[in-house]
Amino acid sequence: MGWLLIHPEVVYTDLEDGGVLLHLETKFYYSLNDVGQGIWRLLDSGENVEELIQKVIADYEVEEWDASAGISKFLLELEREQLVIPHQEGMGVRAMAGGRSEGSAGTKALSAKKKPFSEPELIKHDEPLHEVVMNPFDPQLPLAE
Repeated sequence: MGWLLIHPEVVYTDLEDGGVLLHLETKFYYSLNDVGQGIWRLLDSGENVEELIQKVIADYEVEEWDASAGISKFLLELEREQLVIPHQEGMGVRAMAGGRSEGSAGTKALSAKKKPFSEPELIKHDEPLHEVVMNPFDPQLPLAE
């Protein structure tokens, strides 16, 4: 599959048990489970798909076949939803895509202790957000009284 770049209009935020993605163009948002969050972080750090699979196998209690199948399916879902873009030259994700991560102090590696593996999940929420406020102090919004 090669390299996947994070779409430049996708914003990511860490949560305790996963993460949330927001596509600023489509205004759809998505939830990730903890394994999906780990895979997203690896994509964010610029790992190619083969390296990503090997790191998941090293960090989770999973057979290579199960990891490869689950990760491939998850990555295809990300690509179908236009959250990632295929790229063949292998440049770093942030250098090429200009995507944004919020709520995370740098890229966190997956835990050194092996964790149970579950299928990575991407859950698309039914309704797009109608208005996305990038700055909480937007001068166009009325102030609370």
